[in-house]
Amino acid sequence: MRRTRGRHRIAVGIGVAAIALGVVAPASAEPVVETVEDGFITPLGLAVGENDTIYVAEAFAGQLSSIDRQGNRSTIVEGAGLALPGVDARGNDVAFTLTEFPESEAVAPDTTLQRLLPSGRRTQTASLGAFEQAANPDAVNEYGFRDLPDDCAAEFEGVEFPPSERYPGEVFSNPYSVAIDGADRVVADAGANSIVRVRANGRVSALAVLPPIEQTITPDAAAFMGLPDCAVGLVYDGEPVPTDVEVGPDGHYYVSALPGFPEEEGAGAVFRVHRSTGDVSLVADGLTYATDLAVANDGTIYVTELVVDFEDDSQGRISRIRGGEVSTVVELGNPTAIEIVRQGRRETIYATVDAFENGRVVTVTP
Repeated sequence: MRRTRGRHRIAVGIGVAAIALGVVAPASAEPVVETVEDGFITPLGLAVGENDTIYVAEAFAGQLSSIDRQGNRSTIVEGAGLALPGVDARGNDVAFTLTEFPESEAVAPDTTLQRLLPSGRRTQTASLGAFEQAANPDAVNEYGFRDLPDDCAAEFEGVEFPPSERYPGEVFSNPYSVAIDGADRVVADAGANSIVRVRANGRVSALAVLPPIEQTITPDAAAFMGLPDCAVGLVYDGEPVPTDVEVGPDGHYYVSALPGFPEEEGAGAVFRVHRSTGDVSLVADGLTYATDLAVANDGTIYVTELVVDFEDDSQGRISRIRGGEVSTVVELGNPTAIEIVRQGRRETIYATVDAFENGRVVTVTP
């Protein structure tokens, strides 16, 4: 994934909402939103583990925070030069993704999958950056303009991005999210545009590469990127940026994704990845800045859409997908992560909101 304005928006902010399911409210009732905790910095990742402990990945503060059942908050991982966007928990098994930036710009940052031990120490499970360097799974994809006329390409002089020529997937790793699946970890690498599996022994393999996301260049996109007028109306195959991966009740993986460019409204999607074959199929599209998802026991998918209206980039929503149809659950300020906790027949959804400002943990009851 190239350094586009989409990557910038993910980098600067993607709070925690709990939606109590199973209680049917009147159709006319407004969802109830209550704050549990605030003061989080770019809370991009979220998980709930043993004893209802909530884990919040404060990505660009480089720290992992927790809130216990009594409401006590702690910082359990922190460090200068770190970015920590993804976390998952199953019981007392806690995994998170980490990018470590070296002091010298001549050295590339390393991206890793880590495990939080019961003692509070962390240990590395695998280097995702090393795997991307060696494998670069999305090199099989080709991105860029389709059928760009030569005379239009000649007008691209001085345009830094996008290039006038099509290009393959590049070597870049940004492990944005992780899901624990038994002894395995499954990572959505937003830089590599791929879903990778990490075995208990640390072996990393590519499970799936998402397909390019087709978009048509609009006048607004062309103006924003400084493209020549001749680019308007052309089809662009954008990089498919996976932002979350979750294990569904059918045992397969569900992935939220947004396009790296030009990020038109409604260009985000949710895909299903077969756990054995890696085959990718579209579940639903029409989403905008889909940053995270959760899957209920009945297969209903909930998605956080960071921004739904580019004229008001403070407004997002939590959406519901049933039978491939997308509907709004509640509008919230910049929601970024969402999680479902199952207790018997009851399911509670947690999410994060207000990511650009005072990140909050909230509960939302429909």
